[in-house]
Amino acid sequence: MSGILGRGRITYKREIGVKPTLPTFSFVKKLASKTRYAGTDGETDAYYLISKEFEKLGCKVEREETEYIKSTKFVIFINLLTYWLTLVFIIISWLIHPLTVALLIVALFGFMTKLMPKVTLKLAKTKSFNVIATMNPEKEHRLILCGHYDSSQVKGNFAQKYEKRIMNVVPAMELAFIIYVVLLFVRGVYLLAVSSFNFASLIDLAPQMLGFWSVVWCGYTTVFLIMIVIGTYYGITMFTERYSYGADDNASGIAVMMETARRLRGKDLNLRIDFISFAAEERGLFGSRKWVNKHLNEIDKERTYVLNLDCVGRGERFFVIKGLGMMFKKHSDSMLLDVLTDVFFELKLSCEECWTGSSDHAEFVNKGFRTCAVFRFNVENANIAQTILRKLFRMPIKTNNIPYGDWIHTEKDTVENIDEQKLEETTLVVVRFIEKLDEKIKQSSLKTI
Repeated sequence: MSGILGRGRITYKREIGVKPTLPTFSFVKKLASKTRYAGTDGETDAYYLISKEFEKLGCKVEREETEYIKSTKFVIFINLLTYWLTLVFIIISWLIHPLTVALLIVALFGFMTKLMPKVTLKLAKTKSFNVIATMNPEKEHRLILCGHYDSSQVKGNFAQKYEKRIMNVVPAMELAFIIYVVLLFVRGVYLLAVSSFNFASLIDLAPQMLGFWSVVWCGYTTVFLIMIVIGTYYGITMFTERYSYGADDNASGIAVMMETARRLRGKDLNLRIDFISFAAEERGLFGSRKWVNKHLNEIDKERTYVLNLDCVGRGERFFVIKGLGMMFKKHSDSMLLDVLTDVFFELKLSCEECWTGSSDHAEFVNKGFRTCAVFRFNVENANIAQTILRKLFRMPIKTNNIPYGDWIHTEKDTVENIDEQKLEETTLVVVRFIEKLDEKIKQSSLKTI
């Protein structure tokens, strides 16, 4: 079913009185007919279904073993560890030199950002499978078009009911915490100065927060204790034994990949295309992280491009991921961003830039691949704390935030809520992106002759 441009928007060609069913939508119905949480029978059925459908399209298909951490308790522990250790550091800043505490906090966040991901990869032992379907394997330039095929657990009632309120408060807490760490540095440097730079005091167990600082310490400790207790309960209730059907998150992304393969079949492209369906994304991006680390040294990064698709079947606006991280920022590839921007302009579709690492593009960006990612979500204004944080950390984004809506990781993420029009828009964006990328490769090849 082809699309045409009309009145600034893509519409379907259809016969009067007949509503077409797109192949993309049909595959979403197939894939989202069962839940696909990692380790369930539905996940096994899903990777066999994906394999079979890509084989029908003439792709070479490989199911590659990967691993993830099965324990939900461990995932909860890792998610909450940083917050509780931060609270511990705030409490002990009463006794231990503030500069020591500030340095410990910085070291903690460095460890959680840089080393903990490597630790979790080593601990992953439960088996699953990534599905890799390849088109034009003989070509030198390579596009990795990817997305995850597993679905998530359903969030608990408390998490669903209060998520929006909690997520609106989190930026304010993050900002308050950054201010507190700065105050610890200021207080610590002052104490060193008045003690004639006596470094032995850095480990003294004596009250350090006196006078005005005691008021600051009590205020921060009380507020953070309350918020962390609430956050802990929220984190625990994020995980239930119920599973989402994951129609948008992310049967939609896999379906767009499948339809892209169908539309490009037989075309003369200068690109090898690997359609990779990653496992265990909802467990902690394990499928993609394992795959990237396993194949890192055998891939030519200069001739490899990555586009990740996640949640592309509903949502009022496209979001293009510009990068990830706060302390250690990593950027998406500027050339791919330019190509995507040109595509959206050409198709008269609105898109905005955003900043997140919560999908399978993250490990590719971290390892220096030429990477970009596309989502679809609704739009919502940021609060003051969010705006300040983004200005403070110079996150190069145009949009206020990515509100995940009330369907992600819930029972509402079913095929009935998928918008066929938006699936078709996404498919056209991806196909045109590949065509324009192929044109760029062809032009660069001609220049080198």
